[in-house]
Amino acid sequence: MRTTTLFTPSSSYSSSSLNSPFFPKPNIFTPSKSNAINFLCTKPKLGSNVADKLNNLATEFTSLSQPIDRVKRLLHYASLLPPFLDADRVPANRVGGCATQVWVVAELDERRRMRFRADSDSEISKGFCWCLVWMLDGAKPEEVLMVDREDLADINVGLGMSLKAHSRTNTWHNVLFTMQTAAKDLL
Repeated sequence: MRTTTLFTPSSSYSSSSLNSPFFPKPNIFTPSKSNAINFLCTKPKLGSNVADKLNNLATEFTSLSQPIDRVKRLLHYASLLPPFLDADRVPANRVGGCATQVWVVAELDERRRMRFRADSDSEISKGFCWCLVWMLDGAKPEEVLMVDREDLADINVGLGMSLKAHSRTNTWHNVLFTMQTAAKDLL
């Protein structure tokens, strides 16, 4: 299979563009000793790179006390998602169960690592996509399959128990499910 170099989320931004103490440098995160121990004890099977990125995102979102700040963070992340090819906006790449249109393309590269591209017609959904692509792009298929939907709970951006909050949670879960289904199919 001929594989081209796909977007690596960490390569498209600098630490200054995130304006966050939790992202001192792209792809480098140093959790506190107690956070690292607690996290590793509860998720021992998750690949360390994926676990670090998940912990990074969870720390980032839980540090934002106001739901609107979490939404703003997602909108920032949406701006980092690279352009998506019109040719990839086909029914086979469409994520089912989302209130908005979301597309995911998954490939296995020559090193047997997952490569993901995603897009949505909703900026908030694009932000979700960026987070999941950033977290899972370059992971082994087995690592993608080990992420549990509950792992995304700390990255909640809902505004209470509204219908919009429920829809956003579904987007997270449906995009993750689509990525995991692709990883399983490519094993």
